Amino acid sequence: MVDKQTAQVAVLGLGEMGAALARALIADHWCVRVWNRSAGKAEPFARQGVAVAANVLDAVTGADVVVVCVADYATVSALLHREDVASALRGKVLVQLTTRTPSEARASEAWAKAVGLALLEGAIQGYPMHIGTDQGAILYSGTRATFDRVESLLRGMTGQALYISDKIGSSAALDLAMAGTVVPGATLAFLNGAALCQAEGAPLEVYRDLVEGNLFPGLIAATLALSVEKLASGNYAYTGEGAPIDAWYGGIKMVRQAMCDARINPEWTDRVLAYLGRAMETGHGQSEMAAVFEQIISTEGQVA
Repeated sequence: MVDKQTAQVAVLGLGEMGAALARALIADHWCVRVWNRSAGKAEPFARQGVAVAANVLDAVTGADVVVVCVADYATVSALLHREDVASALRGKVLVQLTTRTPSEARASEAWAKAVGLALLEGAIQGYPMHIGTDQGAILYSGTRATFDRVESLLRGMTGQALYISDKIGSSAALDLAMAGTVVPGATLAFLNGAALCQAEGAPLEVYRDLVEGNLFPGLIAATLALSVEKLASGNYAYTGEGAPIDAWYGGIKMVRQAMCDARINPEWTDRVLAYLGRAMETGHGQSEMAAVFEQIISTEGQVA
């Protein structure tokens, strides 16, 4: 098991989620070195005295555990699948928290075995505000021995560090099933109900409370509560609380790819992508999903 007193941890990627992961590890008293492609995002860490790596190779050299959370699997490959970086990773533990499909997770596992490093594929169930708390969870797949080896570090990022399976694609599948399917599907269903409530004068706050009472707390409840705030104000702009439509769109495209990989009919994802795509076409790419409400209540193009 890694020792908090001596282990070195590298965090690659300082977007909203990556930065939250780094802050949680620092707060839990791990020795952290950070890196981000654009140096500006590392400046707040540097001002706090956190070591900032000059490049990816510098970040992973000397680290015992590497945590990566970047835009997509292609970015992970571009950063890590270089001969010099791969050589520096040999014998280390890679905790891969970038959203990906099960097939991409399997490709990552094959690469890790060839390189000689231990891999955990993780799926974050929550928003950045849930990192470092027990409100969010991260699902892990990989060998149980690797999970046990770094479990104390994983719990530094979120109290609910859940081991799922040695099937490397299982955490990605659960992630796409939950965050990529249930959450957007439930939110769109909620907005349809909101349209009915609004038409009949039923208070949206009461509707929200009734729905929340029948759903588990966390990501779904947070998304629905945020939708009520956005509907009440009529301002759908993404301000950092949830996730913008273009991020949902990218994630659900990944769900569609995973379904196609498994030869499953992607009709549901096509319908969701059509909603989100139209919202993006009307300038709502950086809006919360509640912006789709405008399409639901619009009569344009409907048959009388």
